[in-house]
Amino acid sequence: MALPPLRTCLRYTKYAAGTAFAASMTTAWYYRPTADKSGQRNNTERSENNVANGRADEVFCAPYTSPPWSRERVPMLLEWARIISIGATTIGIRIMMNTYGRYEIEDDEHYRHFLETVLGGNGRGQHQGLITVSNHRSLFDDPGVVSCLLPLPIAIQPKYNRWAICSQEYCYNDALPGIIKGYIGAGQVLPICRGGGIDQKLLLDFARHLACGEWCHLFPEGGVWQWDELGGRRQLPPNARMGSSSDFSGGVEMANGDTITIVPATLEQKALKPSPVGKLKWGVGKLVAHAPVTPKVIPFAHRGMERLLPQDETTGKTKLRDNLLGSFLPTIFGGDADDKLHICVKFGAEITFDDLIDEHEAKHGTLRKYCGKVDAEEQYDKGQSDAFHEYWDSSREERVLYGKIVRRIESRLDAITKEVCGDGLLPSL
Repeated sequence: MALPPLRTCLRYTKYAAGTAFAASMTTAWYYRPTADKSGQRNNTERSENNVANGRADEVFCAPYTSPPWSRERVPMLLEWARIISIGATTIGIRIMMNTYGRYEIEDDEHYRHFLETVLGGNGRGQHQGLITVSNHRSLFDDPGVVSCLLPLPIAIQPKYNRWAICSQEYCYNDALPGIIKGYIGAGQVLPICRGGGIDQKLLLDFARHLACGEWCHLFPEGGVWQWDELGGRRQLPPNARMGSSSDFSGGVEMANGDTITIVPATLEQKALKPSPVGKLKWGVGKLVAHAPVTPKVIPFAHRGMERLLPQDETTGKTKLRDNLLGSFLPTIFGGDADDKLHICVKFGAEITFDDLIDEHEAKHGTLRKYCGKVDAEEQYDKGQSDAFHEYWDSSREERVLYGKIVRRIESRLDAITKEVCGDGLLPSL
Protein backbone atom coordinates (compact mmCIF):
# COMPACT_ATOMS: atom_id res chain seq x y z
CA MET A 1 0.00 0.00 0.00
CA ALA A 2 1.46 3.33 -1.07
CA LEU A 3 2.00 5.97 1.59
CA PRO A 4 0.25 9.35 1.09
CA PRO A 5 2.51 12.07 -0.27
CA LEU A 6 4.26 14.38 2.21
CA ARG A 7 2.17 17.37 1.14
CA THR A 8 -1.04 15.52 2.05
CA CYS A 9 0.34 14.55 5.45
CA LEU A 10 1.32 18.12 6.16
CA ARG A 11 -2.10 19.39 5.11
CA TYR A 12 -3.92 16.99 7.45
CA THR A 13 -1.48 17.78 10.25
CA LYS A 14 -2.27 21.47 9.80
CA TYR A 15 -6.01 20.75 9.93
CA ALA A 16 -5.59 18.61 13.06
CA ALA A 17 -3.49 21.26 14.80
CA GLY A 18 -5.98 23.99 13.91
CA THR A 19 -8.88 21.91 15.18
CA ALA A 20 -7.06 21.13 18.44
CA PHE A 21 -6.22 24.81 18.94
CA ALA A 22 -9.81 25.92 18.29
CA ALA A 23 -11.24 23.23 20.58
CA SER A 24 -8.78 24.10 23.35
CA MET A 25 -9.50 27.82 23.29
CA THR A 26 -13.24 27.17 23.09
CA THR A 27 -12.91 25.06 26.24
CA ALA A 28 -10.96 27.86 27.94
CA TRP A 29 -13.74 30.26 26.92
CA TYR A 30 -16.37 27.98 28.46
CA TYR A 31 -14.49 27.61 31.77
CA ARG A 32 -13.36 31.25 31.91
CA PRO A 33 -13.32 33.05 35.26
CA THR A 34 -15.80 35.90 35.59
CA ALA A 35 -15.97 39.11 37.58
CA ASP A 36 -18.01 39.38 40.77
CA LYS A 37 -21.19 41.19 39.73
CA SER A 38 -22.93 40.89 43.06
CA GLY A 39 -21.95 44.42 44.05
CA GLN A 40 -21.20 43.33 47.61
CA ARG A 41 -18.45 45.44 49.14
CA ASN A 42 -18.53 43.99 52.64
CA ASN A 43 -20.08 41.26 54.71
CA THR A 44 -23.21 43.23 55.57
CA GLU A 45 -24.33 43.65 51.97
CA ARG A 46 -25.40 40.16 50.89
CA SER A 47 -28.07 39.04 48.55
CA GLU A 48 -29.72 35.74 49.39
CA ASN A 49 -30.57 35.13 45.75
CA ASN A 50 -27.21 35.97 44.23
CA VAL A 51 -25.68 33.52 41.80
CA ALA A 52 -21.95 33.42 42.54
CA ASN A 53 -20.08 35.89 40.32
CA GLY A 54 -23.08 36.27 37.97
CA ARG A 55 -22.10 33.29 35.81
CA ALA A 56 -25.74 32.49 35.10
CA ASP A 57 -25.97 35.71 33.09
CA GLU A 58 -22.96 34.85 30.93
CA VAL A 59 -23.24 33.32 27.47
CA PHE A 60 -21.56 29.95 26.94
CA CYS A 61 -20.20 29.73 30.48
CA ALA A 62 -19.71 26.82 32.88
CA PRO A 63 -21.83 26.94 36.06
CA TYR A 64 -18.77 26.77 38.33
CA THR A 65 -16.80 29.77 39.58
CA SER A 66 -13.60 27.97 38.55
CA PRO A 67 -12.92 24.42 37.33
CA PRO A 68 -13.68 22.09 40.25
CA TRP A 69 -10.75 19.75 39.69
CA SER A 70 -7.28 19.22 41.02
CA ARG A 71 -4.43 19.33 38.51
CA GLU A 72 -4.82 15.61 37.77
CA ARG A 73 -8.52 15.99 36.88
CA VAL A 74 -8.32 18.97 34.54
CA PRO A 75 -9.98 18.16 31.17
CA MET A 76 -7.48 17.49 28.42
CA LEU A 77 -8.62 20.38 26.22
CA LEU A 78 -8.40 22.85 29.10
CA GLU A 79 -4.90 21.62 29.88
CA TRP A 80 -3.96 22.18 26.24
CA ALA A 81 -5.37 25.71 26.48
CA ARG A 82 -3.21 26.37 29.52
CA ILE A 83 -0.15 25.13 27.66
CA ILE A 84 -0.98 27.45 24.75
CA SER A 85 -1.70 30.50 26.92
CA ILE A 86 1.22 30.10 29.31
CA GLY A 87 3.67 28.99 26.62
CA ALA A 88 2.84 31.77 24.17
CA THR A 89 2.82 34.46 26.84
CA THR A 90 6.06 33.31 28.46
CA ILE A 91 7.96 33.03 25.19
CA GLY A 92 6.62 36.39 24.00
CA ILE A 93 7.64 38.08 27.25
CA ARG A 94 11.12 36.52 27.12
CA ILE A 95 11.63 37.81 23.58
CA MET A 96 10.46 41.29 24.55
CA MET A 97 12.58 41.43 27.69
CA ASN A 98 15.72 40.32 25.90
CA THR A 99 15.04 42.71 23.01
CA TYR A 100 14.09 45.72 25.09
CA GLY A 101 16.75 45.35 27.77
CA ARG A 102 18.14 43.00 30.40
CA TYR A 103 16.52 40.76 32.99
CA GLU A 104 18.77 39.65 35.83
CA ILE A 105 18.13 37.65 38.99
CA GLU A 106 20.63 37.53 41.82
CA ASP A 107 21.64 33.87 41.73
CA ASP A 108 22.15 33.23 45.43
CA GLU A 109 21.01 30.56 47.87
CA HIS A 110 17.57 32.18 48.24
CA TYR A 111 16.86 32.04 44.51
CA ARG A 112 18.06 28.45 44.29
CA HIS A 113 15.84 27.63 47.28
CA PHE A 114 12.89 29.13 45.39
CA LEU A 115 13.60 27.06 42.28
CA GLU A 116 13.88 23.84 44.29
CA THR A 117 10.64 24.65 46.11
CA VAL A 118 8.73 25.24 42.86
CA LEU A 119 9.89 21.82 41.65
CA GLY A 120 8.68 20.18 44.87
CA GLY A 121 11.92 20.08 46.82
CA ASN A 122 12.96 21.45 50.23
CA GLY A 123 10.47 19.23 52.03
CA ARG A 124 7.44 20.62 50.18
CA GLY A 125 4.72 18.00 50.31
CA GLN A 126 2.40 17.10 47.45
CA HIS A 127 -0.44 19.27 48.79
CA GLN A 128 1.67 22.02 50.34
CA GLY A 129 1.22 25.26 48.46
CA LEU A 130 3.80 27.93 47.74
CA ILE A 131 3.12 31.66 48.07
CA THR A 132 5.45 34.27 46.64
CA VAL A 133 5.00 37.93 47.57
CA SER A 134 6.66 40.92 45.97
CA ASN A 135 6.52 44.66 45.57
CA HIS A 136 4.38 46.01 42.72
CA ARG A 137 6.20 48.41 40.38
CA SER A 138 3.87 48.47 37.36
CA LEU A 139 0.71 46.97 35.89
CA PHE A 140 2.98 44.80 33.71
CA ASP A 141 4.86 43.11 36.59
CA ASP A 142 2.86 39.97 35.89
CA PRO A 143 3.59 38.65 33.31
CA GLY A 144 6.55 40.97 32.68
CA VAL A 145 8.58 39.99 35.74
CA VAL A 146 6.92 36.83 37.03
CA SER A 147 7.05 35.00 33.67
CA CYS A 148 10.84 35.26 33.68
CA LEU A 149 11.50 33.88 37.16
CA LEU A 150 11.84 30.24 36.09
CA PRO A 151 14.11 28.67 33.46
CA LEU A 152 12.21 28.59 30.16
CA PRO A 153 11.75 24.76 29.92
CA ILE A 154 10.08 24.85 33.35
CA ALA A 155 8.23 28.14 32.93
CA ILE A 156 6.17 26.94 29.95
CA GLN A 157 4.74 23.99 31.91
CA PRO A 158 1.42 24.88 33.59
CA LYS A 159 2.00 22.53 36.54
CA TYR A 160 5.02 24.59 37.61
CA ASN A 161 3.57 27.99 36.81
CA ARG A 162 2.03 30.41 39.26
CA TRP A 163 -1.62 31.20 39.88
CA ALA A 164 -2.26 34.92 40.16
CA ILE A 165 -5.10 37.33 40.83
CA CYS A 166 -5.84 40.47 38.83
CA SER A 167 -8.26 43.26 39.60
CA GLN A 168 -11.44 42.40 37.72
CA GLU A 169 -11.78 45.96 36.44
CA TYR A 170 -8.67 45.37 34.32
CA CYS A 171 -8.65 41.68 33.35
CA TYR A 172 -12.31 40.66 33.47
CA ASN A 173 -14.36 43.75 32.68
CA ASP A 174 -17.43 43.52 30.46
CA ALA A 175 -15.70 45.23 27.54
CA LEU A 176 -13.41 42.23 26.99
CA PRO A 177 -14.65 39.40 24.75
CA GLY A 178 -15.21 36.06 26.45
CA ILE A 179 -12.42 34.42 24.44
CA ILE A 180 -9.91 36.95 25.82
CA LYS A 181 -11.09 36.22 29.37
CA GLY A 182 -10.68 32.54 28.55
CA TYR A 183 -7.10 33.11 27.40
CA ILE A 184 -6.31 35.04 30.59
CA GLY A 185 -7.96 32.36 32.73
CA ALA A 186 -6.03 29.62 30.91
CA GLY A 187 -2.92 31.60 31.87
CA GLN A 188 -3.84 30.79 35.49
CA VAL A 189 -5.02 34.29 36.39
CA LEU A 190 -8.20 34.73 38.45
CA PRO A 191 -10.21 37.90 39.14
CA ILE A 192 -10.34 39.67 42.48
CA CYS A 193 -12.74 42.43 43.50
CA ARG A 194 -10.78 45.50 44.58
CA GLY A 195 -12.25 46.69 47.86
CA GLY A 196 -14.28 43.49 48.24
CA GLY A 197 -12.52 42.53 51.48
CA ILE A 198 -10.96 39.29 52.66
CA ASP A 199 -14.30 37.44 52.93
CA GLN A 200 -15.14 37.68 49.22
CA LYS A 201 -15.81 34.52 47.22
CA LEU A 202 -13.13 35.34 44.66
CA LEU A 203 -10.41 35.05 47.30
CA LEU A 204 -11.78 31.63 48.26
CA ASP A 205 -11.56 30.50 44.63
CA PHE A 206 -7.90 31.53 44.64
CA ALA A 207 -7.29 29.83 47.99
CA ARG A 208 -8.56 26.50 46.68
CA HIS A 209 -5.71 26.33 44.20
CA LEU A 210 -3.27 26.92 47.05
CA ALA A 211 -4.94 24.10 48.98
CA CYS A 212 -4.25 21.79 46.03
CA GLY A 213 -0.52 22.47 46.40
CA GLU A 214 -0.17 25.11 43.67
CA TRP A 215 2.20 28.08 43.53
CA CYS A 216 0.28 31.33 44.07
CA HIS A 217 1.75 34.79 43.63
CA LEU A 218 0.47 37.96 45.32
CA PHE A 219 1.23 41.67 45.27
CA PRO A 220 0.16 42.40 48.87
CA GLU A 221 0.53 46.18 48.52
CA GLY A 222 -2.77 46.07 46.65
CA GLY A 223 -1.65 48.56 44.01
CA VAL A 224 1.33 50.03 42.17
CA TRP A 225 3.94 51.98 44.10
CA GLN A 226 7.23 53.11 42.56
CA TRP A 227 8.88 54.23 45.77
CA ASP A 228 12.21 53.13 47.21
CA GLU A 229 10.28 51.23 49.88
CA LEU A 230 7.04 49.27 50.09
CA GLY A 231 3.91 51.23 49.33
CA GLY A 232 0.50 50.34 50.68
CA ARG A 233 -1.61 51.84 53.41
CA ARG A 234 -0.92 55.05 55.31
CA GLN A 235 -2.71 56.60 58.27
CA LEU A 236 -5.38 58.92 56.88
CA PRO A 237 -6.47 62.21 58.48
CA PRO A 238 -9.92 62.11 60.17
CA ASN A 239 -11.69 63.89 57.28
CA ALA A 240 -10.02 61.96 54.45
CA ARG A 241 -10.62 58.81 52.50
CA MET A 242 -8.37 56.78 50.20
CA GLY A 243 -9.09 57.37 46.54
CA SER A 244 -7.62 55.73 43.50
CA SER A 245 -5.47 56.78 40.59
CA SER A 246 -8.42 55.63 38.43
CA ASP A 247 -11.05 57.27 40.64
CA PHE A 248 -13.03 59.89 38.68
CA SER A 249 -15.86 60.21 41.18
CA GLY A 250 -14.51 63.45 42.61
CA GLY A 251 -14.33 62.25 46.18
CA VAL A 252 -16.89 61.46 48.86
CA GLU A 253 -18.75 64.20 50.66
CA MET A 254 -18.01 64.21 54.38
CA ALA A 255 -20.54 65.07 57.06
CA ASN A 256 -19.14 68.59 57.42
CA GLY A 257 -19.16 69.15 53.67
CA ASP A 258 -15.38 68.88 53.30
CA THR A 259 -13.83 66.43 50.86
CA ILE A 260 -10.26 65.21 51.08
CA THR A 261 -9.24 62.38 48.79
CA ILE A 262 -5.77 60.92 49.17
CA VAL A 263 -4.65 59.19 45.96
CA PRO A 264 -2.33 56.19 46.44
CA ALA A 265 1.30 56.28 45.27
CA THR A 266 1.48 60.07 45.32
CA LEU A 267 3.82 62.33 47.27
CA GLU A 268 0.79 63.40 49.31
CA GLN A 269 0.25 59.84 50.51
CA LYS A 270 3.95 59.19 51.07
CA ALA A 271 4.09 62.14 53.50
CA LEU A 272 1.51 60.48 55.79
CA LYS A 273 2.45 58.40 58.84
CA PRO A 274 2.49 54.58 58.52
CA SER A 275 -0.86 52.90 59.13
CA PRO A 276 -1.22 51.23 62.54
CA VAL A 277 -2.55 48.11 60.81
CA GLY A 278 0.45 47.87 58.50
CA LYS A 279 1.12 48.66 54.85
CA LEU A 280 0.00 45.39 53.27
CA LYS A 281 -3.42 43.86 52.61
CA TRP A 282 -4.49 41.03 54.91
CA GLY A 283 -5.60 38.56 52.24
CA VAL A 284 -2.24 36.78 52.25
CA GLY A 285 -2.55 36.38 56.02
CA LYS A 286 -5.90 34.64 55.62
CA LEU A 287 -4.52 32.34 52.91
CA VAL A 288 -1.66 31.28 55.21
CA ALA A 289 -3.71 30.91 58.40
CA HIS A 290 -6.47 28.66 57.01
CA ALA A 291 -4.51 26.55 54.53
CA PRO A 292 -4.88 22.79 55.16
CA VAL A 293 -1.07 22.60 55.07
CA THR A 294 0.71 25.82 55.96
CA PRO A 295 2.23 27.01 52.67
CA LYS A 296 5.82 28.01 52.14
CA VAL A 297 6.11 31.78 51.75
CA ILE A 298 9.02 33.29 49.83
CA PRO A 299 9.45 37.04 49.23
CA PHE A 300 11.25 38.77 46.39
CA ALA A 301 11.68 42.34 45.25
CA HIS A 302 12.33 43.81 41.83
CA ARG A 303 12.99 47.12 40.13
CA GLY A 304 13.10 48.33 36.54
CA MET A 305 9.51 48.02 35.30
CA GLU A 306 8.90 51.62 36.31
CA ARG A 307 10.95 52.65 33.29
CA LEU A 308 8.39 50.97 31.02
CA LEU A 309 5.33 52.35 32.81
CA PRO A 310 6.40 55.41 34.82
CA GLN A 311 4.04 56.71 37.50
CA ASP A 312 3.16 60.35 38.02
CA GLU A 313 3.94 61.34 41.62
CA THR A 314 1.10 63.86 41.65
CA THR A 315 -1.78 61.86 40.17
CA GLY A 316 -0.56 58.30 40.82
CA LYS A 317 -1.37 57.36 37.24
CA THR A 318 0.94 55.28 35.06
CA LYS A 319 1.51 55.59 31.33
CA LEU A 320 3.76 54.13 28.66
CA ARG A 321 7.15 55.78 28.69
CA ASP A 322 8.09 58.36 26.08
CA ASN A 323 10.05 57.18 23.05
CA LEU A 324 9.02 53.58 23.67
CA LEU A 325 9.64 52.39 20.12
CA GLY A 326 12.97 54.18 19.89
CA SER A 327 14.17 52.45 23.04
CA PHE A 328 13.81 49.09 21.28
CA LEU A 329 16.44 50.00 18.68
CA PRO A 330 19.78 48.18 18.99
CA THR A 331 22.77 50.40 19.68
CA ILE A 332 24.10 49.70 16.18
CA PHE A 333 21.01 51.51 14.79
CA GLY A 334 21.28 54.46 17.12
CA GLY A 335 19.65 53.02 20.24
CA ASP A 336 20.87 54.18 23.65
CA ALA A 337 22.12 51.31 25.84
CA ASP A 338 21.43 53.36 28.98
CA ASP A 339 17.83 53.87 27.85
CA LYS A 340 17.03 50.15 27.86
CA LEU A 341 14.88 48.34 30.39
CA HIS A 342 16.97 46.72 33.15
CA ILE A 343 15.05 44.42 35.48
CA CYS A 344 16.75 43.35 38.71
CA VAL A 345 15.25 40.70 40.99
CA LYS A 346 16.36 39.55 44.43
CA PHE A 347 14.82 36.78 46.54
CA GLY A 348 14.68 36.63 50.31
CA ALA A 349 14.67 33.81 52.80
CA GLU A 350 11.56 31.70 53.37
CA ILE A 351 9.20 33.06 56.02
CA THR A 352 7.58 30.75 58.59
CA PHE A 353 4.50 31.32 60.76
CA ASP A 354 4.14 28.15 62.85
CA ASP A 355 4.70 30.04 66.10
CA LEU A 356 1.95 32.56 65.32
CA ILE A 357 -0.55 29.88 64.29
CA ASP A 358 0.26 27.69 67.32
CA GLU A 359 -0.14 30.67 69.65
CA HIS A 360 -3.54 31.52 68.15
CA GLU A 361 -4.83 27.93 68.28
CA ALA A 362 -3.68 27.49 71.88
CA LYS A 363 -5.81 30.49 72.86
CA HIS A 364 -8.79 30.29 70.50
CA GLY A 365 -8.95 26.69 69.30
CA THR A 366 -8.12 25.02 66.01
CA LEU A 367 -8.44 27.17 62.93
CA ARG A 368 -10.89 25.99 60.30
CA LYS A 369 -9.28 25.04 57.00
CA TYR A 370 -10.38 25.61 53.42
CA CYS A 371 -9.81 22.87 50.89
CA GLY A 372 -9.34 22.33 47.19
CA LYS A 373 -12.39 22.28 44.95
CA VAL A 374 -14.05 18.87 45.30
CA ASP A 375 -17.36 17.45 44.12
CA ALA A 376 -18.96 17.85 47.55
CA GLU A 377 -18.50 21.62 47.39
CA GLU A 378 -20.09 22.14 43.98
CA GLN A 379 -23.44 22.85 45.65
CA TYR A 380 -22.04 26.17 46.89
CA ASP A 381 -21.22 27.22 43.33
CA LYS A 382 -24.37 25.99 41.56
CA GLY A 383 -26.99 27.26 43.96
CA GLN A 384 -28.38 30.75 44.44
CA SER A 385 -27.02 31.29 47.93
CA ASP A 386 -24.12 32.71 49.90
CA ALA A 387 -23.49 29.47 51.77
CA PHE A 388 -19.74 29.85 51.48
CA HIS A 389 -19.87 32.64 54.08
CA GLU A 390 -20.60 29.99 56.70
CA TYR A 391 -17.08 28.61 56.49
CA TRP A 392 -15.14 31.48 54.93
CA ASP A 393 -15.95 34.65 56.88
CA SER A 394 -13.33 35.70 59.42
CA SER A 395 -13.81 36.41 63.09
CA ARG A 396 -12.24 39.33 64.94
CA GLU A 397 -9.69 37.04 66.60
CA GLU A 398 -8.72 35.55 63.25
CA ARG A 399 -8.18 39.00 61.79
CA VAL A 400 -5.73 39.73 64.60
CA LEU A 401 -3.79 36.65 63.51
CA TYR A 402 -3.83 37.79 59.88
CA GLY A 403 -2.38 41.12 60.96
CA LYS A 404 0.50 39.41 62.77
CA ILE A 405 1.25 37.20 59.76
CA VAL A 406 1.19 40.13 57.36
CA ARG A 407 3.36 42.27 59.62
CA ARG A 408 6.05 39.56 59.53
CA ILE A 409 5.83 39.43 55.73
CA GLU A 410 5.93 43.21 55.57
CA SER A 411 9.14 43.49 57.60
CA ARG A 412 10.97 40.97 55.38
CA LEU A 413 9.61 42.28 52.08
CA ASP A 414 10.20 45.92 53.00
CA ALA A 415 13.85 45.20 53.79
CA ILE A 416 14.43 43.50 50.43
CA THR A 417 12.55 46.25 48.58
CA LYS A 418 14.71 48.96 50.14
CA GLU A 419 17.83 47.01 49.22
CA VAL A 420 16.77 46.56 45.61
CA CYS A 421 14.94 49.83 44.93
CA GLY A 422 16.77 52.20 47.26
CA ASP A 423 20.35 53.41 47.23
CA GLY A 424 21.78 49.99 48.04
CA LEU A 425 21.50 48.56 44.53
CA LEU A 426 22.44 44.96 43.93
CA PRO A 427 26.25 44.83 43.72
CA SER A 428 26.33 41.54 41.82
CA LEU A 429 24.23 42.95 38.99
